[in-house]
Amino acid sequence: MGIGMMMMKEAEKLLSLTGCPKINLQVRTDNLDVIRFYEAIGYRRDDVVCLGKRLKSDEFPK
Repeated sequence: MGIGMMMMKEAEKLLSLTGCPKINLQVRTDNLDVIRFYEAIGYRRDDVVCLGKRLKSDEFPK
C-alpha cells in the first residue's frame, strides 16, 4: 500500500469517527492519474456541477 492510499484511509477513518457521512473531492478533469487513484480506492463520480470563476490565471509566466 502506497503512502497516498495510507493517508486517505487514515483520513477516512478519522472523519468517520467524527460522524462525517461523506467526503467530496474536486479534481480537475485533465488530472487523470489522480482520478484513477481515487477511483481505485472506491471513489465514484457524483452527478453534480461544480462552478468556478478564475480571477487570475494559474498558469506560470514563461
